[in-house]
Amino acid sequence: MMDKLVKSEVYRFLFENSNDALLLTNPNGHVYRANPAACEMFQRSEEEICTLGRSGLVDLSDPRLASALEERATKGRVRAELNFIRKDSSVFPTECASAIFQDEFGETWTVIILRDMTSIKAAEEASRRAQEESNYFAMYDYLTGTLNRRAFINKLHEELSRSRREADPFSILLLDIDYFKRINDTMSHACGDEVLKSVASLLGEKLRPYDTLGRYGGDEFIILLPMTTKQTAGEIGERLRSHIECSRMECEHVPISVTISVGLACCDNAPDEDVDALIMRADKNLYFAKQKRNTVFGQ
Repeated sequence: MMDKLVKSEVYRFLFENSNDALLLTNPNGHVYRANPAACEMFQRSEEEICTLGRSGLVDLSDPRLASALEERATKGRVRAELNFIRKDSSVFPTECASAIFQDEFGETWTVIILRDMTSIKAAEEASRRAQEESNYFAMYDYLTGTLNRRAFINKLHEELSRSRREADPFSILLLDIDYFKRINDTMSHACGDEVLKSVASLLGEKLRPYDTLGRYGGDEFIILLPMTTKQTAGEIGERLRSHIECSRMECEHVPISVTISVGLACCDNAPDEDVDALIMRADKNLYFAKQKRNTVFGQ
């Protein structure tokens, strides 16, 4: 029968030399012919492909299969992305085009054209992961995993707008690690990095789910405390200070004593105070806290 359908030397040449996999089937899924590209794609001989039929080649669990078959039955043709299965049981994505036609004797056939999309999908996935990674590092500090300075400032602007709109106070804590330079100088910068990561983790343990932690720069961290008064912010700052002081840290098996100093600033909807002024106030209070070290200061 195929000899009658592909009797032209042109059609025979196209069938045998196409880079795309070609299957000649009937609408019920019986496969009559498979070209060399199909055999290579499925890792099977033409006889094996014909014996298996469509149901032995396509991934029957693919949720897109039913709608593709329905569209082909309704419109006479369909183009869809479907998963198929190789001889080694590996599932691979394809771009599938299929059409129903009748031969000169009135018999109904279907042709299925398959293009392996594995490399294209892999490239798309790699591009997606690269974009996600780029988006992540545009917002997060690579070392501590906290928000970076730019992302935190954007968050702070949003909170200032919300605070004024809803007439809620909020507070920020600006803190740094006491004698951090000494750790870098007497031990190593690698130890300094480990301390930064440990401090970020410890701070995160004691923050509320809706608080935001960021790395402001160097050994400075900044924390946004939404809907928080100055008194409550002071209590949170003290809780964080105590938690860092009481936590055990070590680098290269050498114990390290770490403390933090904290400057506090509360925004209670002063109409002329912007984000920069709020941070400057917290920074000024951090300066006074560092005169004593291991303390929380806020005016």
